[in-house]
Amino acid sequence: MPGQPLVFSTLGLPARQQFEAWNASSTGTMEVTPLADPTAGFPAEWVVWALGPIALMTMRAPAARLVRTATAARRSSLDHWMVNIALRGDRQIRADASVLTIPAGVASISALNEVLESRRSEIEWLCLFLPRDFVPEISSSLSASCGAPLGTSMGRILAAFLIQLAAEVPSLSLAEQARVVGSTRAIVAASIAPSAEAMVAAQAQIDLVQLSRVKVIIRQHLRSALLTAERLSRLAGISRSQLYRLFERQGGVARYIQSERLRAACRALAAPEGGRDISDIAEDVGFFDPSAFSRAFLREFEVKPREFRAAALAGQAVVMPRGRIKPTTTNLADFLGRL
Repeated sequence: MPGQPLVFSTLGLPARQQFEAWNASSTGTMEVTPLADPTAGFPAEWVVWALGPIALMTMRAPAARLVRTATAARRSSLDHWMVNIALRGDRQIRADASVLTIPAGVASISALNEVLESRRSEIEWLCLFLPRDFVPEISSSLSASCGAPLGTSMGRILAAFLIQLAAEVPSLSLAEQARVVGSTRAIVAASIAPSAEAMVAAQAQIDLVQLSRVKVIIRQHLRSALLTAERLSRLAGISRSQLYRLFERQGGVARYIQSERLRAACRALAAPEGGRDISDIAEDVGFFDPSAFSRAFLREFEVKPREFRAAALAGQAVVMPRGRIKPTTTNLADFLGRL
């Protein structure tokens, strides 16, 4: 397991002392000015995990204005790159005479030794700190990207990677941490300066992140009868050929979508409150023909929906089916990849 994170929180302090404590915790990085009366409270906290040469911060804080002056930037001994993404809330960054708004879910690059003037709403935020020499081969590209939203497909993959890393970091082993550092270096390089070499080095990690992101989109749109490969590729911002390649080991896109619909139906049928009509459950997961739903369920799990529900509501042990794996391969890796 990794070491303990560095944690700072104002939640246990009296309201009048919260902002002063938070501002002190930011000394050396930027000046913080609250957008509301600081005496009313400034409930905020951050957690930083060290992962070898890099660090990942999660933060929740009220709305504020942030400034790093040229003088402060020169005096600072910190020059780390920062890959930022808001999970909730947005950020406005002043660049020359214009103001850029970076919404939640979109990554951006900044640096601790550069001038900053920004304003943020109440926010839940992730930040990946990278030493200046972490990816020296793309330093110029990182500088050119500072302040602007990374709205490209690779930018979205980088954002998804950060979100996934934040979810997994508390349980990473030391060996896994070392692999994460390498994966991070590859995916940052491929996202900021997507040369052929960088893309090849990061492809395996990119595929994993992309597959995870598309699976989330599928779960969000299960009820839609129009969730075809074409629509899914548009929603995910990838080509259909990329989509087909990602789901090759899952038995195909259509196969995976149907499997997710049937598993969602299983969860609803096994819900202890019961009472919902089976046809309503079928519609909720994208089956608008009850007969087609019943046939698909029986074909997938070798039990009828009504029988499955009866067993669940009777308190019998019901194992959530995973679907039958057809013996179309003799390769163990391929077999396991389809589970």
